[in-house]
This record gives sequence, C-alpha cells and structure tokens, in this order.
Amino acid sequence: MYIMMKKATTILILFFCIACKSQTIVNISTFNNGDNTGKYFKDLDYNFQSFIGTWENTTNNITFKLFLTMTVKKPMGYPVKYYKDVIEGRFMIIENAGQSNENIICNSVKYYPNSGFTSTNVIFGNANNNVCGGGIDDTCATGSSPILEGSFKLTKLNNTTGLPQAQWEVYKDGITIEGQNFSVPTNVILTKVN
Repeated sequence: MYIMMKKATTILILFFCIACKSQTIVNISTFNNGDNTGKYFKDLDYNFQSFIGTWENTTNNITFKLFLTMTVKKPMGYPVKYYKDVIEGRFMIIENAGQSNENIICNSVKYYPNSGFTSTNVIFGNANNNVCGGGIDDTCATGSSPILEGSFKLTKLNNTTGLPQAQWEVYKDGITIEGQNFSVPTNVILTKVN
C-alpha cells in the first residue's frame, strides 16, 4: 500500500510539474496581441525558412557574409514569461574572400576580456512573408564605441533566375555620434549561397 501511494504521489507531482510548464502554442504573427504570458509564439507559417542560411555580397574585393539561423522556442523575459521562435545571426567582412591572400577584416563573434563575454549572435529578428527584420549590434563599428546598435531589414526580391536575393538595409537607432559608422554595408543586395 505504501509503495502504491508513493507511486501515485510521484505521478501527481510529475503531472503538476508538466502542467505548470506547459504553454499555449500560437502563431508568431499574434505576438503582442494581448497578454504574452505562458505562450509559445511559433513560426507556424514557415516564414523564417527562406531567410535561414548564408547570404553574401561582394563589392570590389570586400565580401560581406551574413549567417542566419533559427532558434526554436527561445525563452523570453526575466523571469521567463513566454517563448518565441527567433532569427539570430552573425556576420563576417572579408577582403579577397576565397583567395590565398584572404583577410578577415571583421568577425562579429568577439571575446570581450573586461566582461568575459563572447558575442555569438549579434542579429536578432523576426520574419513575415517577404521581409525579415530586427536588431543588429555591429561589433566592428568605427568610432568611440566598439558596438553600434541599429535595425536591419532584409527584403526578398523577385529573382526568377539563379539564387535567391534580398535587399539588405541597416539603420542607426537613437542618436548618431560623430565619427561612429557601421562596418556592415547599409544598403546592398545579398545573394543566398547556402
């Protein structure tokens, strides 16, 4: 009898824990339509998929590479209030890409020894239909601050031949400080290469 009660108690506790952790799965397009608490905002329409991968632009001998991934069910808020699918990414700027004298001018993944922090993802966004957008932290910016915050927009183009292409645009958020500029291109066409 004691063993049966112990098993029953364990099952009830397990059920209670699972019930407390459960979320309501909703379409990400409904984010911020009411209370977000306890919800999982999922990319149910698969808008993110066409943006995931490696994008490139080469102008003269400088190549800008953008690497976008999808993080599924990312915990949001502190303490965690809801979960959300997000697009995250990083970038590289390369001189003479693919040649014997290739030189990486900038890799957004950086270690900051003063804080012990490594910047892995510097791009955070969302996608809806033909547009992906969000925030970017340019970790290679020029000027007084080593990080320049901005917003990005990646708009798919109607390219019927060849690889998918998109218009890449970056905008400064907040006050512009003299001498501070993005290292990333702010208005170019990117081609999806992978």
